[in-house]
Amino acid sequence: MTAHESAPIRADKLTDLLDDLINVAPACDAGQADLFIGPVDEPDEERQRREVQAKAICLGCPARAACLAYALALNPDEGVWAGYTATELEGLNRLLAFVPPTRREVA
Repeated sequence: MTAHESAPIRADKLTDLLDDLINVAPACDAGQADLFIGPVDEPDEERQRREVQAKAICLGCPARAACLAYALALNPDEGVWAGYTATELEGLNRLLAFVPPTRREVA
């Protein structure tokens, strides 16, 4: 395993993180899925506008920390999670790969 890879997270841990997220009552809901995860062939300009709107909702969300923990564990390929795009989350996960396990929670 390289420094940029992380160990796969256990399914029960992912379920616990999702439960934590749901229990904090996030500001978003399933009816807004199109805002947080856009269409497949979305033009860059439209995607950027949509992501700004989604991030604005995340900014004041009481579940933001729980959402971030879930998103970092999930490592999504698309969407806005806790105010970060999937690309931004990938960068955060790469940085976390260099943090010793004693400094972060081990999955």
